[in-house]
Amino acid sequence: MSYISQISHVEENENALGFLQNILQKELGNCTVLMVNSLDLPSNQFQMSHYCNGSYCPLYSADELLNPQTKARIFSGDFIELWKAMIKPDLVQKEDCLELFRDDLAAYDEVFVFPILIDLKIERWILVLHAEHASNTLDLPKLSMLINFAVLSLVRSAEKKQLDEITLWRDQELKEISRLQHLLLPDASTTIPGIEVAFKYQVYKEAGGDYFDISSLAEDRESTTPHRFGSIIADVTGHGPSAAVEAAMLDAILRTYSPEEGTEESPAGVLTYVNKHFFTRKTRGKFITAITFLYDPILKRLRYGCAGHPSGFIKRGEQLIKLDQSNDIPIGVLTDYQWQDHDVYLQKHDIIFVYTDVVIETRNADGEEFGFERLEQVLGASESCPHCVVNEVADALAKFSGKDEFCDDLTLCGIQIFS
Repeated sequence: MSYISQISHVEENENALGFLQNILQKELGNCTVLMVNSLDLPSNQFQMSHYCNGSYCPLYSADELLNPQTKARIFSGDFIELWKAMIKPDLVQKEDCLELFRDDLAAYDEVFVFPILIDLKIERWILVLHAEHASNTLDLPKLSMLINFAVLSLVRSAEKKQLDEITLWRDQELKEISRLQHLLLPDASTTIPGIEVAFKYQVYKEAGGDYFDISSLAEDRESTTPHRFGSIIADVTGHGPSAAVEAAMLDAILRTYSPEEGTEESPAGVLTYVNKHFFTRKTRGKFITAITFLYDPILKRLRYGCAGHPSGFIKRGEQLIKLDQSNDIPIGVLTDYQWQDHDVYLQKHDIIFVYTDVVIETRNADGEEFGFERLEQVLGASESCPHCVVNEVADALAKFSGKDEFCDDLTLCGIQIFS
């Protein structure tokens, strides 16, 4: 048990070579060992490295110990290919292997060779050059098992360290993507005269493909006068970093849009423009659903275009008006597709509610979808304030699914009209 206990604490040892020597000393006493390595080297070539004895043990990490050294000399010997088929330890005599007994091994007449099996291959060997205990008392099978167990523990330790480093890097990059993505969202303090806005944005894993923006289109008007405003909610297929990149590209395309001179601003025109510039020379493998809309407080007209996105709603007290007039396709399907505008006229205190598809697709423990019917029930019963609508839909989803985290990115938006 003492061996197992010591080997199980391999990660606490900064010096992998010292760790290996400590294991060997329990059986061999003071000893001198050497690593032979042919990993990633051409046939018949090998390195001799990582020499240590009772008074000399240089510091090597597990990764350094297990891999060839860029500055170490490379030797040639036909015997190395035979060693790769070695299945048990062997005592090698000098006269039988002159190619090995040179440089650091020139003073020795024989060495114990212990093959190291990793991933069903033998490409490394531990050589015991000297042992305090008499060689005829050594239990070679036991020693071979200990050496392989110790080296395998070092391999797993090196792999874990590498995985931890990759995981840390990935987490940092995802947090940075998430930070940048949140910069695309409207500021929480954003106010537009004539309306009140509430939205909830929750990504599935750090970064996602949902997108939402709203802005005044009449910032030159007095702050007490209701402004025209435009808004878009969009959802890139999939989630995670790739979807987040597509959402950022969508934002970049939108910021280059301006209506042609002499033409009326058109939500459908925005969709057509985005679609035109979304296509690249190669197939993207992604598409985007979206609703864009423009509200004119003088005409009290909400004009909207829909690109395959789940229908939005107008909440008028307990009454719901479904924005389902459009059957247009998502962005990224056909290069030359032309979207159409649709109009609906609003009343004071109406709430525009839009969302991404996770709302209707969220499932409970029995596999049932939340669906439009449940959504309409929640919207109809909620109080007539945008924050109440957003919060009650989010709470209903969490209660229905039994989870605080959903299977996709979630965006909810309520916009109440006061003009």
